[in-house]
Amino acid sequence: MAEKIRILFLSANPWNTSRILVDKEAREIFERLEEGPCRDKFELHKHAAIRPGDLHRLLMKYQPTIVHFSGHGSKNCRIILEGTHGRGKQVDPQGLVDLFRFSSQYVRLVLLNACFTSPQASALADVIDYSIGISKAIGDRAGVAFAGGFYRALGFGKPVPEAFASAKAELRLTKTPRSKGIELFVRRGIDEMGTASIADTHDPVNRANALGLALKELRGKDSIDDQARCFQSTTLERSFILKQTREGIESATTIFETSAVSYVRLSWSRPRELCLTPDMKWTPRIPDRDEGSCKYAQGSRSGRSPKARPRKTTIDSLRARRRSPPV
Repeated sequence: MAEKIRILFLSANPWNTSRILVDKEAREIFERLEEGPCRDKFELHKHAAIRPGDLHRLLMKYQPTIVHFSGHGSKNCRIILEGTHGRGKQVDPQGLVDLFRFSSQYVRLVLLNACFTSPQASALADVIDYSIGISKAIGDRAGVAFAGGFYRALGFGKPVPEAFASAKAELRLTKTPRSKGIELFVRRGIDEMGTASIADTHDPVNRANALGLALKELRGKDSIDDQARCFQSTTLERSFILKQTREGIESATTIFETSAVSYVRLSWSRPRELCLTPDMKWTPRIPDRDEGSCKYAQGSRSGRSPKARPRKTTIDSLRARRRSPPV
């Protein structure tokens, strides 16, 4: 039986803030998910009156694929949770990014349904595949309507970008007041992965099919630059064997990925190792026929001289080459 997609619904409405329809929003999400054929793939967990100390515990407990926050945001672009004696407490933006960096191995989408949260969502897009925030003050009804339209589309198996566009179109169709400013942020490289839905890629069987489609697209690229961009996007997957045509990589390439860095072993007649960080672009060049190794534009990461004797690659050597991404 395939593992379900867990949605962690978090809400906070401190007594010193205006009353909002957090309970109605949770019910709207549940009902809209039930309308689609993929409803059995989703599992909704609700927690109210969230405090900053609850976030890490709940993320580790449920390991959700989607984290949805319903509440308030301050004018200095911070989300507001419950604090001492029920008063509002603002959350440090960088602390929230660090928290989700720790959870990036399973969280794929963070939706901040609160005012002035676009800067926070933009920062989260450095560590999470998709994040949604709001750049201005939004009406309560508009927030609930957007959430319902978005999760209805997910329940019908739509990818996140299409679900976002569908919910925005529904707001325009119904002329919901104070509904502007909702923005989607996508992690770099994700937009080139194709249009697989969360429901498909979460299933281990369908995930393999999604990788097969990505590799098929990679083999169909005529330009080496296009192959490089497509290869870079596929490194965001966890672990798989990548085979490319004669113009690119001749033999198998094994990718080991952590949340911070990907280790790639590229083999021609001589083994080489390449370390890819989120802001490195890999640009391969076609080797000359008399050369036994592959050259890369990133010379500092390309390994040894072509005449150097190849070393045996082990897990320990891969760990030794790990580098933290630049700040």
